[in-house]
Amino acid sequence: MKGMDIANAVKGATAKWAKMRKAEYRGSRRPRGYVYSERVYFSDVAADILPDAYAHASGNRRYSVSKRQLHYACRDAFHKRTGRTLEYPYFANTLLVQYMNRHGPDWHITADPRGTLEVPNAGHKVSVPCGTIEIRRHLARARAGKSVDPFDFDPRVDVEWPSIAAGQRYQAVLYIEKEGFGPIMEEARIADRFDVAVVSNKGQSNVATRQFVDEVCKVNGGVPLFVVHDFDKAGFEIAQRLTQVSDWAIEYDRITYDFNNEINVTDLGLRLGDVEQYDLATEACDFKGGFAADSIATEEEREFLRGGERVELNAFTSPQFVEWIEAKLAEHLPKRLIPDDDVLTNAYRRAMAVAEVNLAIEQAKDAAVENAKAAEIPSNLRRKIAAEMEAAPDSGAWDRVLYDLAREHIEDGDEDEDESAEPGGEA
Repeated sequence: MKGMDIANAVKGATAKWAKMRKAEYRGSRRPRGYVYSERVYFSDVAADILPDAYAHASGNRRYSVSKRQLHYACRDAFHKRTGRTLEYPYFANTLLVQYMNRHGPDWHITADPRGTLEVPNAGHKVSVPCGTIEIRRHLARARAGKSVDPFDFDPRVDVEWPSIAAGQRYQAVLYIEKEGFGPIMEEARIADRFDVAVVSNKGQSNVATRQFVDEVCKVNGGVPLFVVHDFDKAGFEIAQRLTQVSDWAIEYDRITYDFNNEINVTDLGLRLGDVEQYDLATEACDFKGGFAADSIATEEEREFLRGGERVELNAFTSPQFVEWIEAKLAEHLPKRLIPDDDVLTNAYRRAMAVAEVNLAIEQAKDAAVENAKAAEIPSNLRRKIAAEMEAAPDSGAWDRVLYDLAREHIEDGDEDEDESAEPGGEA
């Protein structure tokens, strides 16, 4: 048989297969596995597994759930149904996206923020992290702001003590080694109820965080630091390096930040006892290297981790995480923050002054609103605003210019009243 004859025979025998493969790449038909295999695909069972997994991870919709938490909540079920491991990248970027698009459940699933939205000219800094929950809340506030009641404003002086200092605004710092738990912490009001400042990083802490901890959480004069991390070798190293320089960094001249103070730090975990108490799912990992000489891991914990298993914070469901962190903080922070007597004395005197000012403002507001309702709107208002903004480009946004015009009108009116009241003046 000639070479051309052989080529034509092979081409004829494989034409159907080649056509099917091209169709797969175009996404116009199901993968070829369905043609010759009874293999169960993740997408086949997603609709059976994901709803129960979300209900479990969120506490029946009580809290938000991160993508990683949802992955942990459903990966065992997928393995039982398919016989294969559901990897996180495929789950987060393909399987979950397809399920949400096809079924459209009203689930609060969060992803780590990437980037920031800055809104200009609001009178205060408006910086919104580009995360699912943050942008959703921002859009809800923006929609509500489209139908503003012009007289629904609070002219009161802020009653809060104007300090962001440790010991006055918060009584401890809570460090979480990863982002993604912010929405859950906010929904449970952890920071507010325990008076703690919350700091999070992805992986090892950066220089700025270590500098903050060095000043704010020092022994003798600072507030305590509580550290939360994964139960693995890296998690313990992250906890250690947040407050101490490693011997390796000293030996190889790789110190990025040298601490000036001893830090008042408590490791909250995860620890092996937490894993056992909550029966958290483990995952296989390649254990490499060894533990640092100053590692806070117990020998039992080191032996467990050397066995090639680890546990992430994401193994918690949202209700479990809230319960766990509340118990840890309640153990160390049984009381709410009340600052020292010097601060209380000054704060009370300020509160007296603010209360008197706010009472006077409340009494003046009703009359001011009635005057505003009765005021005539200048027919050339738009032209005046445009002229002011053109003449002084740095004067501010349109509403700031509008306020200046309104104030000038009021001040001019007051001057006219004063002139008419003078002896011999014309009424």
